[in-house]
Amino acid sequence: MKVSISRIKTFKACRRAYYLKYVEELTPVDTAETLATGKKYHEMIEAFHKGETVEPEFTKEYAMFQAYRTFLAPFIPEDMESEVDFSIGVGDDEFIGRADGYCPRSKTIIEHKTVSAELTDEYEYDLQWDEQILAYMLAFASLSMIYTVVRKPTIRQKKDESDEDYFHRMEAWYHEDTPSKVRVFMVERTEEEVAEFSKELSNIITTIKCAEANEEFYKNTLHCFRWGRRCEYAPVCLHYDKDAEYIEFRKGDRYGTGTEENNE
Repeated sequence: MKVSISRIKTFKACRRAYYLKYVEELTPVDTAETLATGKKYHEMIEAFHKGETVEPEFTKEYAMFQAYRTFLAPFIPEDMESEVDFSIGVGDDEFIGRADGYCPRSKTIIEHKTVSAELTDEYEYDLQWDEQILAYMLAFASLSMIYTVVRKPTIRQKKDESDEDYFHRMEAWYHEDTPSKVRVFMVERTEEEVAEFSKELSNIITTIKCAEANEEFYKNTLHCFRWGRRCEYAPVCLHYDKDAEYIEFRKGDRYGTGTEENNE
């Protein structure tokens, strides 16, 4: 079995959601559109760090990229390699993924995130609990990770406002109360913590394989309203019919190999 951290986190959160996402391969249409924004933003960052030209455009993704280039890029080591795939063996199985960046000299992992809510010290603290940190540290034999976080513009385009004028307003928006919209910080862990995660990884993969073999995909109702909003699979969770088509979902049309959630 090939397992990503996104796949593991979904399974832990709710087996029913895991079944709909990874077995039935359903992607909510609204989620796909959100991922497209993150994907385009990441592509701009990747091109920038490769020394390629990022063509200007009057879009929110380019406004986000400009904020990254102005406020965050100066903190990124020059030896960073972008979009680095990894694969490590876990018994007979494989743990796979892709880091947004990796700096060989300092053995530091780079992750770029976009968010919709205001950035606070609480958000920065909570993010440090993300098990993706230990997963990637295990994969890269690293003990440090740098996060860059950019908030998506929340101001809306005015009636009769041109795309260019709207873009310049978004640029100015990032220069006001900047720490609530862009941040960069480092997270560090110990060798003992990484070793403990390695054992947990083996156990969870075994559990996932057993669940798939026995078709044990029960619901976790505590996950139904996680983060104060309804689960994206709520429209089909209770009465899903694998032979039916649902306008809210695409089937078999997910981004990549389970690493798509990293763009958000």
